Amino acid sequence: MTKELKIGGLTIPIPIIQGGMGVGVSLSGLAVAVANQGGVGVISAAGLGLVHRNSALDFVQANIEGLKKELRLAKEKTKGIVGVNIMVAMSNFADLVKTAISEKVDIIFSGAGLPLDLPKFLNPGDPTKLVPIVSSARAAKIICDKWKTLYNYLPNAIVVEGPKAGGHLGFKNNQIDDA
Repeated sequence: MTKELKIGGLTIPIPIIQGGMGVGVSLSGLAVAVANQGGVGVISAAGLGLVHRNSALDFVQANIEGLKKELRLAKEKTKGIVGVNIMVAMSNFADLVKTAISEKVDIIFSGAGLPLDLPKFLNPGDPTKLVPIVSSARAAKIICDKWKTLYNYLPNAIVVEGPKAGGHLGFKNNQIDDA
């Protein structure tokens, strides 16, 4: 029998968290499919302005509107847990975090840098859980110390990404089978 996973007050019946895969891969459709099976479906915030083009909007605003649209589509189609992956390295990181929280996303996963100020965007009573993605115990400690000192908040969970970084570092053709 599979043991459920708990993150904050959320119970995940099937302990699987779908990765947030960039531009046009991890959208609401995939997130809903995973959430409906009892895992955590994750929408990637990367490049949503390219996926949801609107010539009247600049790229930053198109990303924000695209995130709203994807989160709303997901929430309409599932009662399961939906998260969003927002990379710290994104130029409009703060805007996307604020948008995700205002849309009441269940979990924000954040890596590609240290999300040192992520809790500052939460207001009392916001249901969103915060989960940094780190590559080492040292990075986790830095985040935990900073969050505790500045915001009296600790991560609801931590994702530890191995040395292959989920494939983000790239592979040579002869290494594909080893990944």
